[in-house]
Amino acid sequence: MRKSLICITLGIVLAVYSQNSSGQDIPRYSPQRPTISPYLNLLRNDSGPLPNYYSLVRPQLRQQSFDNRMLAATRAQEQQVQQLREITDAAAAGPTGTASTFGNLSHFRNQSHFYPVKQKNFQKR
Repeated sequence: MRKSLICITLGIVLAVYSQNSSGQDIPRYSPQRPTISPYLNLLRNDSGPLPNYYSLVRPQLRQQSFDNRMLAATRAQEQQVQQLREITDAAAAGPTGTASTFGNLSHFRNQSHFYPVKQKNFQKR
């Protein structure tokens, strides 16, 4: 009786645990390269007048090579764009502690255009 109670309790615990961890934490396997060799196409019998190497294998190898070159070029462009963003963000921020100008030579609390200074006329005697 005691052994069956332990087995039932263990079964319930395992069932609850398996429902809670449904495997969503585990990342899925996604290979970087194809897992099937293009040379398996050499064994096919349904090709045309050309040998399988020239009609199936070689074009697939060229496509893979092209894809790798385009991926490398895309990554290089992304790095260049990121570098340009960093440069422009740093230049747009301006140095700290100085007033920023926008096409004019104004500065903070410059009120000279509201209160013009009168010129004194000096007369010679």
